[in-house]
Amino acid sequence: MPAAAFQVKLGGEWKNYSADEDKILKRAYLAGFPNARYTLRKQKYEVDFKGMHQKNLASGKSRDIRPPFKWSQPAKPIVEAGPTFCIKVPPGSAGTAIQVPHPRAKGQFITVNVPAGAKPGQAMLVPVPPVEAAGAAPAAAAAPAPAASGGMSTGAKVAVAGGVVAVGGLAVAGALLGEHIAEEGWDATMADLGDVAETAGEHIVDGAETAGEAIGDAAGDAGDWIAGAADDVGDFIMDLF
Repeated sequence: MPAAAFQVKLGGEWKNYSADEDKILKRAYLAGFPNARYTLRKQKYEVDFKGMHQKNLASGKSRDIRPPFKWSQPAKPIVEAGPTFCIKVPPGSAGTAIQVPHPRAKGQFITVNVPAGAKPGQAMLVPVPPVEAAGAAPAAAAAPAPAASGGMSTGAKVAVAGGVVAVGGLAVAGALLGEHIAEEGWDATMADLGDVAETAGEHIVDGAETAGEAIGDAAGDAGDWIAGAADDVGDFIMDLF
């Protein structure tokens, strides 16, 4: 059966990555960059999507990797190079500006312009701006829409705000993953990539281990950012270049 996950060659055989690392690789791959860096299990990795190699930056060991069957990258990157993280598109947010906690600055928020054609639950990449350029917390935010299950999804708990004031007037553009691929079942695949990784605190780029704590702290300050369990706090940051 064709592989639905990213795979790594171990002992001459192709093996699926763990669910968490698979999501990291899929999100980075669909962003359209040739390279990505991330930290997982306290190990720093760099991925070359052109040569299809993953390198452990501490040991220098490199392994062959391959993407899921029939997957391809977009023709060009969908966001600017640099650190990014991923959220689910909140219901009712298409074509509006939302605010999400800045993963590297407690108490600060990022103003994100959601594409007009975005669907609720879609995975959306958010560039991480410099801390000094992040928006201030909104004075008031609209109540998030409930999830179909009756609870609140992590994406739905992002505050949807109109007329948001950002430092220097800066807002970043969210980018939808997988827009270059149109096939049956693809929407469900992309929705899965928007799910929050269970060990998000570990998924920090360039050794910024404290960023995981910053995500959690910002989440607490934002109130609804936490979806009822520690496993759902924040999301990883990956460096794309």
